[in-house]
Amino acid sequence: MARTRHDVWKLGGDWSDPLIWYARGVRALQQRPITDRTSWRFLAAMHGIDLQLWRAFGYLAAGEKLPSKTDQNAFWKQCQHQSWYFLPWHRGYLAAFEAIIRAAIAPLGGPADWALPYWNYSEKSPARAGRIPPAFQAPTLPDGTRNPLRVARRYGEDGQGNVQLTQQDVPLNALLEHGFAGGSGGGSPGFGGPKTIFSHSGNVNGRLENRPHNIVHSLVGGGTQQNPGLMSDPDIAALDPIFWIHHANIDRLWEVWRKRDHAHANPTDAAWLTGPAGRKFKMPTPTGESHSFAAKDMLDTTAPNLDYVYEDVADPLGGANPLAVRMARLAAAHGIAVPVTAAVEASVGQKEQAELIGANDAEVRVDGGHVETRVRLDRRVADKVRRSLQPQSAFAAGAPKEPDRVFLNLENIKGANDAAVFQVYVNLPPNADPAAHPECLAGAVSLFGAKKASREDAPHGGSGLTSVLDITDIVDALHLNNQALDHLNVRFVPRNRIALEDKVSVGRVSVYRQGQ
Repeated sequence: MARTRHDVWKLGGDWSDPLIWYARGVRALQQRPITDRTSWRFLAAMHGIDLQLWRAFGYLAAGEKLPSKTDQNAFWKQCQHQSWYFLPWHRGYLAAFEAIIRAAIAPLGGPADWALPYWNYSEKSPARAGRIPPAFQAPTLPDGTRNPLRVARRYGEDGQGNVQLTQQDVPLNALLEHGFAGGSGGGSPGFGGPKTIFSHSGNVNGRLENRPHNIVHSLVGGGTQQNPGLMSDPDIAALDPIFWIHHANIDRLWEVWRKRDHAHANPTDAAWLTGPAGRKFKMPTPTGESHSFAAKDMLDTTAPNLDYVYEDVADPLGGANPLAVRMARLAAAHGIAVPVTAAVEASVGQKEQAELIGANDAEVRVDGGHVETRVRLDRRVADKVRRSLQPQSAFAAGAPKEPDRVFLNLENIKGANDAAVFQVYVNLPPNADPAAHPECLAGAVSLFGAKKASREDAPHGGSGLTSVLDITDIVDALHLNNQALDHLNVRFVPRNRIALEDKVSVGRVSVYRQGQ
């Protein structure tokens, strides 16, 4: 029978048995040398390692022996980000970690069916679901011994370790995306990320990776450029025990996405199923041996190599279909009676290549205050969007056709502080309080991974990250209110402290249309 991963907030009490055993397992792994493939630090380095930071923060002693170069090259710095391998790689990583913890607690009397809990911070009830679970903040375990789940370098939003993730921080709009894989050409980046080769850092964030994944990392880790929290930086993130329950939730959301809509399917491309070419994903077993895997091995969580299920994979959006809502809204605006079922069944087929509508003129520096830039739109291309929203296009011959989708691209995001988060608003009224206009909120962007992607010696030559925000609803509202589509004003509002020395910038702000 498959093991069950439970919601950490529904286990009962601050210290449930699964969390006590998790803490004991973490402690056991932390006592092993970094040369041991099943040690805490070896496993963390698989996600990423910065030797300078690790030494400065006390995770590596001066002169300490490291694993062989063969092991480092095969296992370390594997994590896949800004890639369609993001979800399958992290699923394999979690499974290996879970098995190693389970093997570590067995001699201590731990349960043979122990499974990693998940942190569902997007849950509306209990209201404290967006807070750090108490077991990760308590200084000691119930027996009075030091609590290894608590780390000093978890600064949170206020520098004191306090976090209150809101529904605005961690929305689940990514679940509405029909396609798993996307592109890097300005249109949808897909639920699971754009098609890539091996991608350790730098590229276009997939929708789930952008939010809630990146936002949680930045807001939980917190810190400054000189003193980052562990969760804020990919090269130290997996040293924090909360990393693993965060990623268990991201993995769970993959299952939620797959089950909530019959149109949601994993890629069938050979390049995804068996790739990436040139480098296999490797994980250690509880005995320290090595095994390789590919995405095709990560598709069924109940298969013997994974053998787990989640306590709850119900659809948190209640079956919401963005196309049905959109078509019904357009129909009502034009006085057309279109059954919701017809709107739901509107075509969701092969997407066109995205087409640039317009871009701003210069790089945008994002610091402690609000900053705004204007994106001028090409009238000819903007007219295509308008036409797709007209009754004769959207409801031709009584068969609803999905109008164009519109995406705001924040390209070449760079910065020196991965904890930085800013919100993005489109066409806010002059001098308006952004909080009073949620209808103008395009989304939020985290700089998680930007520091590495900004380095010129990085794989992508310092091009930074790109985040894509779906602004289709905002553009629809502008059209229905008869507002001109000749430009968009885009405002950046810091979500947490962003200092001048963080050097946060957006190389270009662009807008693309993508039709069916």
